[in-house]
Amino acid sequence: MLDTGGPRLGNRKTLPTQLADDLRDRLAKAEWRRGEQLPTEADLVAEYGVSRTTVRQALKTLENQGLIIIRRGRGSFVSSDAMIRAGMQELTSITSTIAQMGHKPDMIYHHRILRPASSEECEIFDLDHGDQVLDIQRKILADDVTVAYSYDVLPRWVFADDFQPDQLTGSVFAFLAAHDGPTPLRALARVHAVARPQVAWDEDFAADQLFVLLDQLHYDQRARPFMHTTSYFIEGRFNFTVVRVSPTR
Repeated sequence: MLDTGGPRLGNRKTLPTQLADDLRDRLAKAEWRRGEQLPTEADLVAEYGVSRTTVRQALKTLENQGLIIIRRGRGSFVSSDAMIRAGMQELTSITSTIAQMGHKPDMIYHHRILRPASSEECEIFDLDHGDQVLDIQRKILADDVTVAYSYDVLPRWVFADDFQPDQLTGSVFAFLAAHDGPTPLRALARVHAVARPQVAWDEDFAADQLFVLLDQLHYDQRARPFMHTTSYFIEGRFNFTVVRVSPTR
């Protein structure tokens, strides 16, 4: 179907951009309340005189900007600001934070594999050449909406001798606690804002999509580094707070 645009749209930009701009203006004017469902794709097609593809592209743009949440089979809903908020100083798993906020956590794995450690990983974890690490790539969801992508590496010694990667199905911290693994005591973290859409291996983000990158090295109760995590939180869906206090005089 060739889009020509309806009465609400002009011809200054591509039709998906024009539609996203118009819907963004309507959101700014509070035409729909937080948490309220937007008109269906069919309704937007009829209202704007554009194709369903144009509508979907426009809605995806708004979702990537954190303005709406698209739930498969249910429709699009106005975002209630960020879905998840966490304190930067809190050393808890992402899934635990999601549950504490009243949402249903879930995760989908890209892979869980044992492989030889790289030279950099040997240095980080004080490993010998040829030692193995567990390499994990997964996306984290809250109420079926993706909020983060996590890339984790742990030395093989963290797990029991008979461990198999597919045994790990949920929170890494929870798994370690249930199998007498290291206890996370502290972490050194670096925080960056990055535009790196390729980390989202199963979603189509715009080139300027922002992620909050939390690059962390976790230490156990014996001060041993046991987990390196690079987590990419989708801006607008997961926000962090920082508690700042006056220095003691």
